[in-house]
Amino acid sequence: MFGDMSWTIVIVGPLVGLLGMFAGGYWGIGCGWLVVPTMLIMGLTPMEAVGIGLLQMVPSVLPTAIKTTPAIGWGRGSLGKALVLPLAAGAFLASFSGAPINRFAYRLCGDSGLLILFMVVMTIIGIQTVSGSTAFSSGQPRMYTGRESLWAFIGGLGAGVFSSVLGIGGAVLMRPMLAGGFRVPERETANAVRLLLLVTTLCGGLTYVVHQGNVAYRVVWISLLVAAGGMIGFPCGVRLHEVVVRQGYAQHVHKSFASIAAVIVLCTLLKLCGQIILSRCLLLLFAVLLAVYLLWFGAYARKHPRGGAAAHAAGDARTCSLKERS
Repeated sequence: MFGDMSWTIVIVGPLVGLLGMFAGGYWGIGCGWLVVPTMLIMGLTPMEAVGIGLLQMVPSVLPTAIKTTPAIGWGRGSLGKALVLPLAAGAFLASFSGAPINRFAYRLCGDSGLLILFMVVMTIIGIQTVSGSTAFSSGQPRMYTGRESLWAFIGGLGAGVFSSVLGIGGAVLMRPMLAGGFRVPERETANAVRLLLLVTTLCGGLTYVVHQGNVAYRVVWISLLVAAGGMIGFPCGVRLHEVVVRQGYAQHVHKSFASIAAVIVLCTLLKLCGQIILSRCLLLLFAVLLAVYLLWFGAYARKHPRGGAAAHAAGDARTCSLKERS
């Protein structure tokens, strides 16, 4: 089924899914940045690696997305209706073009052009994340305008193409769009991005599974192997995110996302310089260190809540008390 690497992929696939989707659950993004280079190291083709990087996220994200989607808010002018739906619609329409664009780009100029574009975009995301900020909680739900919905649709188109061409999941673009561009607080951003991640990865991944009437069964089976680890890692990352934000560290969650952007840019630059093996190994090492750091920081946040978190919790308690009296 997998060729000469059957036993290796059975062991490595779930492990990579566990590590990558743990970080993915924490930030509400995918883990194509880790899965794609790992699959290339394992000897798969670039098209197969991108397809696996996208498709494996679907079973990992689906249960959590179903659970958290109602909390987004779907009334008139709400986050769900005004921003999430246009973003999802744009991503849905554009993501089906990923595989054809990918094939065309590789024939035209190899992977150098895509890598340079990727590096530029990730550099912008990293700078925007470090220099920007996010709110702890929105308090009263904010109402969004029709103009913001239009911009969200345009952003969704760009994220859909970016996701399906490079296999990294459109959430890596949608998170900074929501948090930095539309000033959506961290709690709401995380819930929205999980749903959007599901849309972009499902649509983009399918274009790599079915091509000219043929089904890439190897992509499907390896995706399921990677997802076996991701289905454990993603909800664990989500729970850690909830703890850290509840303890008053929403700003840390927002800014620490830049670490992924920085490492991806560094590894992409190494690849452009011909240091391909070093680039991929560095990503794997970073994934392990990142998981260790997140676990440590989660334990730290539990023991050291910030003042804003305590005040927020007290406010929630007062609100509940007033509701009970009424």
